[in-house]
Amino acid sequence: MNTGNQKYIAYYGTSGTGSDDGIYSQTLSHAPLELSAAGLECHQKKAGFQRLNRNETVLYSIALGDGESGLVRSFRINKRKVGLEFINEQEAAGEGLCHINLDRSEKWLLGASYNDAVITVFPVIDSGVISEKAFSLVLEGSGTEVNPDRQDAPHAHSIYSDPSNRFVLVCDLGMDRIYVYRFNSENGALAPAATPYVETAPGAGPRHLAFHGNGRWIYAINELNGTVTQYEWDEAVGEMTLKSSVDTLPDGFSEESTTAEILVHPSNRFLYGSNRGHDSIVVYSIDEGDGSLSLIQRVSSGGEHPRNFVLDEDGRLLVVANRDSSNIVYFEVDAESGELSRQEIVENVPICTCVRVVKR
Repeated sequence: MNTGNQKYIAYYGTSGTGSDDGIYSQTLSHAPLELSAAGLECHQKKAGFQRLNRNETVLYSIALGDGESGLVRSFRINKRKVGLEFINEQEAAGEGLCHINLDRSEKWLLGASYNDAVITVFPVIDSGVISEKAFSLVLEGSGTEVNPDRQDAPHAHSIYSDPSNRFVLVCDLGMDRIYVYRFNSENGALAPAATPYVETAPGAGPRHLAFHGNGRWIYAINELNGTVTQYEWDEAVGEMTLKSSVDTLPDGFSEESTTAEILVHPSNRFLYGSNRGHDSIVVYSIDEGDGSLSLIQRVSSGGEHPRNFVLDEDGRLLVVANRDSSNIVYFEVDAESGELSRQEIVENVPICTCVRVVKR
């Protein structure tokens, strides 16, 4: 692990549609933490979620096009000049995208549209050029009766390829399901797995998930009932088996709160989740024997509605985007305990909903 003065570029995505919305950038160094002023790098509507390629040379972003069409855009990262160089864009099959991911080969970009529950698969060329969509599907169903305001219909909230790259998983908040698809990495097509989905607890509302580094454990954060659920993953057949569940909120907390992001620390010893309403980051230890979670800490996110957060490559920094207070908060991560301590706050990043940190 690098313990010296590491230099980074941070990119912040915003979810608004005004002239101040788009992707912001900021340079920083760590140990000690020093930040430059944040500025608008490029204007675009609903730039609410980004994804980096493995080499951190290309940034992929969602955006909203004219006529409310969902777009994916790619940018080349110029680490010397700090800026982003636009490569190209493509239109998704669905309306506004809420989540994107790369498959493990980085030859395919996967997109999920929340409102109309559409999945889109785009081919990607090595240079970061996104080609026209190769495959799409629509999640079907009538929703659930537990939470009719949020679960009136299918709502695809996130999409992931598994470590073997033979399956794709989709969290459907509206149907209380995590769908599993066989993934054809030759043409980008998806087909239901032998067990096509796992059902969560009624009214849970699965939002995002994270794989443990061993490839056997999956942790799903459930937006509506404030829980993290652990599953055993069988990559031979693409099947999830429920193991355990823990609460993200403290006992006795009765105010409205929903979860958002979930990440496993690079060491695979800790897991982090965000609570919106309680406005906190919850920290768990991961048992190395069975993957079960034990609470370590709940710490204020330093703002309102912590939508997304990211860990740097070495797991020394955790950076949170607080949407409703329009600020970014930097935390130091204790390598031994996993605990967070707040370091710096970046103000005036409007409706910020995504953070990405790149080594320079």
